[in-house]
This record gives sequence, structure tokens and C-alpha cells, in this order.
Amino acid sequence: MEGTLRYKVNRIIAENQFSRYFWRTVSDKIDGALGQLARNRLSRTSRTERRKVLFITFQGDYTCNPKYITQELLRRKLDLDIVWAGSKRSVQTPDAFPDGVRRVELYSYAMMRELATACVIVCNSVEFEKLRLPIRPDQTVIQTWHGSLGLKRFDRTHNDNWVWVKAADYCGKITRYCLSNSAFEDGVYRETFWPNAEILPYGHARNDLLLQTDSPRAREITERLRQDLHIATDTRVVLYAPTFRDSHNFSCYDIHPRPLLDALSARFGGKWVMLLRYHPSIREHSVGLMASPDIVDVSMYPDIQELMLLADAAVTDYSSWIYDYLLTGRPGFIYATDKDKYNDERGFYFTLESTPFPIAVNNAELGACVRAFDEELYRRRTEDFLHARGCIEDGHAAQRAADKILELMGEHA
Repeated sequence: MEGTLRYKVNRIIAENQFSRYFWRTVSDKIDGALGQLARNRLSRTSRTERRKVLFITFQGDYTCNPKYITQELLRRKLDLDIVWAGSKRSVQTPDAFPDGVRRVELYSYAMMRELATACVIVCNSVEFEKLRLPIRPDQTVIQTWHGSLGLKRFDRTHNDNWVWVKAADYCGKITRYCLSNSAFEDGVYRETFWPNAEILPYGHARNDLLLQTDSPRAREITERLRQDLHIATDTRVVLYAPTFRDSHNFSCYDIHPRPLLDALSARFGGKWVMLLRYHPSIREHSVGLMASPDIVDVSMYPDIQELMLLADAAVTDYSSWIYDYLLTGRPGFIYATDKDKYNDERGFYFTLESTPFPIAVNNAELGACVRAFDEELYRRRTEDFLHARGCIEDGHAAQRAADKILELMGEHA
């Protein structure tokens, strides 16, 4: 728009050959300051709508803990205004959200208006706090996070993304409640960005499904997935989902599917296929990175919990999802070619060797780990691992979270 401040400043930059970087920096800072003033005014002039709850995920998809809390609220058929802030792609996808959910685009002005008027705001990261929209006393922020019992540190010491750290600091100030599934996670909240938030020991709603693998709902999901992914009922599935690298190094994703599938067939029997799912932060750049007739690429599939439900075995490197997968009791393996370097880059809360999972640093070792898999040893180590971290998952976390949201709506009436 020709009348905007950014247009005018950018025109100055374009028409003059001096200090281009300086003027661009000034333009961004002016935009940021004006944006903050506008958001502050929006907060002051808005009124909280007691029956409105806003859900936000860093993935931009209908997924993770917010999804399963939403499902519980919808199941109760209450008079609620349930709003989701999603990515442009998910908001424009017709079936990405269920009936009964309004959608707005992430970071849009429409989202800011919903954020300024929601009674309860449920998030799984610190993404929306980058907006720094003030939260009034009659609004409540609930942090569910997107990992549990995870290996990777994410405190300010181990994160050089200062924008993210600044957002996380603000998140800690405005969050009233943090949902936790273990004594371990309580400690992570306390030592990172939420030292003063009240911790709710509810478990994680996204994991309820993994503790109900034989339920009609779980069977319906797996049958639908097999149909959508064209996987026969007699074919077994291994899920390979590595995490991202801060260095954007893709060379570590060099798993060889055929030897792995042969090893799985030799150890557990049957025909196997691999589901490949890259981290949401790199999935747009991973198309064709690993192409094989033995691979079904599910990187764009929004809900990894449902993929875990389908998987008969799992492989990752440092991603926290495999510590959710432990709850199924099914075999899990670590394939980490760069574990020493990654430990230096991100830092670990505990060693890979202290987890129940067999560890491989190359394809030959991974095949050997699969063929030598000891089910009884794995079961004992899983029980010890979960007990040592004070895990409290029992399959009813979504019910507790929904009860809390309704309680808060009554409190702010």
C-alpha cells in the first residue's frame, strides 16, 4: 500500500544508495513499535467473551494436546465458542478441522481479535507470544507443551534463537497453568520459563489415545489410516520420525529402509513398510529427500499421535515423541549418527543410554539392534524409566483439562 509507513521507508531505501541496512532496520523497528501500540490498544478496548476458548499449536495444524482437549469439549456438546488459529494451509483445507470449530489464520489480525477476547487460551509452545498481546486478569493462558519426558534441553542456555527465547520469557510471565505428565516435566517447567505458573498434574491429552490402543476409537483411526495410506491389513508398520537440526544438516537422515525392514521381518515376522515423517519445521524442504518403494512419506500428516497408534515399531534420533510411544509398550529404537555432536549443540536432560531404547549410529548397527531385540528387557527398562521420572499418564488427561477450562469460564463469569 502506497500510504503505509513501510512503503515510504522502503521507497527511501530503494531511491538512495546509502545505508540500506540501516534504513531497513529502522523500518522494521518502527513497524514493530507501531504494531505493539496497536495490539496494546486492541487489548484495552476488547472485552473477554466468557464462553470462548482459543487453541494455538506451533505446527499450525489441528494436532497435539490442544486437538484432544478440543475433541473432549466437542464431545460434551456444550455452548462454547471454540476457535483455532492455524496456518494458512490448514485454515484453507476444508476437512482440516471438525464441525463446531471456528478457524482463523495464525498471526492474522483476525487471530489477534480472537486472542484479545478469548477467556481461555490453550497453546503447546511459545509461538503466539511473539505477538506480545497483553493478557488481562480475566483471561487465562494454559501451556500444554508439545513433548514430554523429552531428551532435548530448550532453556535459554541451549537455544541461540534470541527471538524464541524472548517470546518464551514473555510466555512464562503470562501463563497461569502448565499441564504436566510427570515429576520430570514439572522440573523442566520450573527451570526454564515457567517458574511461577501453577502446574496441573493431569497427564497429556494427546497420550490418552496411546493408552487405549484396543478401543473402538483407536481401531477406527488405524483402519482409516491404512485405507488412506494404502497399507494392507496384513502389513506391519515402522514409523521413522527424526527431529530437526539447528544446523539444517540433512546428511544425518541416511537411514536405509530395506535392510531395516528385512531385520524387522526377521525378528517380528510379516511384511513391513516404513512411514517417514520429518519434523514440521523442515517438512516443506524434505520433499524427495528419501525416495523408495518401501517408504510412505507422511511428513504432511498433521497428527503424529495417530501415526504412533498405527505403528508396530518406532525409530527416531532425539525427538520427544518416542517417549510418548513408550506408553504403547511397542518396540522403539534410536538411530542417531551424530549423537555426540548433537549433544554439544542442544544438550540432553539425560543420556540416550539411560533410555529403554537400543541405540545405533549406523545402518548396520540398527539392523543388529532390531534382530537382537529383547522384549522382556525392553519392558523392564520401560517400567523403570517411566517410574524414575514420575510419569502419571492414565488415559484421562483430556477430561481433566476440559473440566479445568469450564471451571475457568465459570470463574471469569
